[in-house]
Amino acid sequence: MTEIAPNVPLQRRVPPRVKFFFAFGSVAFGIKDLSFALLLTFYFNQVIGVPAGIVGAALFLALICDAFIDPVVGHVSDHLRTRWGRRHPFLYASAIPAALFFLLLWSPPDLPDAQMGLFIFGVAFLVRATMSCFEVPMASLGPELTSDYHERTRLFGLRFFFGWLGGSSMLLFTYAVLFEPTAAYPDGQLNPAAYQEFAIIAASVMALVIIAAALGTHSEIKFLPRNTHTRGTIGEEFRAILTSFSNRGFKIVMLCTLTANTAMGLSLGLLMYFITYYWELGSAALAWFIIGLVTGIAVAVVASARVSQRLGKRRAAIRFLIASIILHPLPYLARIFDLLPENGDPMLLPILVFFMAAGSGAHVAALILKVSMLTDVIEDDAERTGKRNEGLFFAGQFFVQKCVSGLGIAITAGIIAVIAFPLGAVPGEVPTATLNNLALIYIAIHVLLTAGAAAIVSRFPIEQADHDARIARMRGATHNATR
Repeated sequence: MTEIAPNVPLQRRVPPRVKFFFAFGSVAFGIKDLSFALLLTFYFNQVIGVPAGIVGAALFLALICDAFIDPVVGHVSDHLRTRWGRRHPFLYASAIPAALFFLLLWSPPDLPDAQMGLFIFGVAFLVRATMSCFEVPMASLGPELTSDYHERTRLFGLRFFFGWLGGSSMLLFTYAVLFEPTAAYPDGQLNPAAYQEFAIIAASVMALVIIAAALGTHSEIKFLPRNTHTRGTIGEEFRAILTSFSNRGFKIVMLCTLTANTAMGLSLGLLMYFITYYWELGSAALAWFIIGLVTGIAVAVVASARVSQRLGKRRAAIRFLIASIILHPLPYLARIFDLLPENGDPMLLPILVFFMAAGSGAHVAALILKVSMLTDVIEDDAERTGKRNEGLFFAGQFFVQKCVSGLGIAITAGIIAVIAFPLGAVPGEVPTATLNNLALIYIAIHVLLTAGAAAIVSRFPIEQADHDARIARMRGATHNATR
């Protein structure tokens, strides 16, 4: 193992136990994120009966407001000095509030539409803000645990996998067990009581996971790099933030986040509509989509590391995005041109699950590499400024990610409103023209956004040789300064 320098991460393979708990922490974020993306709009719109425009606007505003919390959390955690380090105080403090607010969100009072919109906005904001106090510091641990170029890709690949596995497993249990059809609700995903049961279980798991992740990585505090820079005045700190955020690599990663994550958010936001009304599949079939999704993510974790070792992160990310552009539209185009089996045919579900796994897996592989690129930007900035700003950069990442996630939700609600999708729709009774319009608009927007992400990431300036040389210079400078 390379000698410890106070402001440079160790050049190493992260111990398996630590790697597991670092990645395992994303289960909590995955449960929150996938439930927001796949269930929340559907729940308030089709189950509670709140107009899609109000739901979309409330969730979008909550995301925008919450996004401004992230830079504060990131900046404070970068400069925090305690015996528990910079990150862990936030991890321990966030567990219980995040779980309680999540539970409250799925138990709305009986209110008029306008007041229900305020309820959705306020509680969704509190859920996201408390989760930011966990997720920003937790993700910031990644580049602090190791400076190895490819180990970082493996580390964040596992983190993506556990995030999707946790969220998907929770949804799989919900679809297969909680959404079981009843006499009153033949389509179980329309049963209001099922969502309250889901919230109780999900909130409990989230709290336990956050505490476990904090405890499991606590032993690493003594090995983590320290921010040796002395804090200046508010004006100096603000100028330093602007200098860091002007980094070319960072701006490219953020623009890629803007396009790629919006495309993913749109896919997830419309998935329940497509499954329920376009393909007319019941709640039991929904579970197979989740299995396909998890399988695709597992392949993405392995593929992102292996392909990037051969091609580099930038070229690998471009290839995965191109694969996403090709794979995502095929089932919908095939249905429009009558090339797929009819709804109800037993061959339809396996075909759809395959494309779900392949298309989502390719897209997520690109997202893994995008985050790994961000960790390399952190060292570039540290060499330029002499400060370690992991929290600040990941806050910027989450800021943009949340804004575009909100944009994805808003676009979803906007599409539903524009095509006049019926409120309280019954599967099998939605006009074919309405469903085809939904598919065509989705395809056009998804392809445009993903192609934009590929064009943007092609401009990323940092290769492995650049990163390795930078780490060697920083470690050498620290060694010489302490002699």
